[in-house]
Amino acid sequence: MNDDKRLIFYIDAYSPETIPMAKLADYMAEFAALLGKDNAVHFAGVEDGSTKIAARVEFEDLPKVTARLHDIRRGTPPKDAAKIFDQIDTKLANDNAVGRIFVEGEDGAASAELLTFPGRTRPKAQSYGPFPQDGHLDGLLVAVGGITENVPLRLQNGDTTYSNCDTTRAIARELGKHLFEPIRIHGSGRWLREADSKWTLIRFRVHRFEVLNAASLRDTVTVLRAVRGSGWTDMDDPLAELDDLRRDNDELH
Repeated sequence: MNDDKRLIFYIDAYSPETIPMAKLADYMAEFAALLGKDNAVHFAGVEDGSTKIAARVEFEDLPKVTARLHDIRRGTPPKDAAKIFDQIDTKLANDNAVGRIFVEGEDGAASAELLTFPGRTRPKAQSYGPFPQDGHLDGLLVAVGGITENVPLRLQNGDTTYSNCDTTRAIARELGKHLFEPIRIHGSGRWLREADSKWTLIRFRVHRFEVLNAASLRDTVTVLRAVRGSGWTDMDDPLAELDDLRRDNDELH
């Protein structure tokens, strides 16, 4: 045990007296997961000043733990370590904090910094667009009507509502005959790519539409499985596969 080393995870935004217990527990769990060697890493306390979570790493496994941290620093981390690093860095950014991990030297002195977390200092993600793209949207027609020349309409697709849609009065007159029916609208859209990589619909101008078959997904799968050589009989979860195909068709490129 005398040859064991202490690794310190330093967080500048809190002191041990001010950090909420649940938040401290989250950081401790993430720190342990980042180091990777479950049986060789032991909690060694929380130190005074800014929050410093100390972990004692057994001597035999210290090279593996430090090599893992060096790989993250060099940009060549194992997949699980990269994910955990991002999770910790996001937590720090949300807490307006930065962090670092260093190995403690003799008599408690810090001898080497192993890893830094930019946290609040990392570049802010930006949104991009809007981008124009022709395409289509599927959903249940739940509203159509208005007094302007550009008639608004709304589609409901599961938990998603497309409300920024409009069309001409002539098309709206025909759409009104299919209220609460599944339809596919074709037209030109303007999309914004958000900082979290999600797409937000700014406006969709409908040029034409078609009424969709109201058959359920399960009925569709039954039909597909009856086609010889289709491959659908070999799928463990054909409903999920259909949903993936629908999402792929709707995704912008």
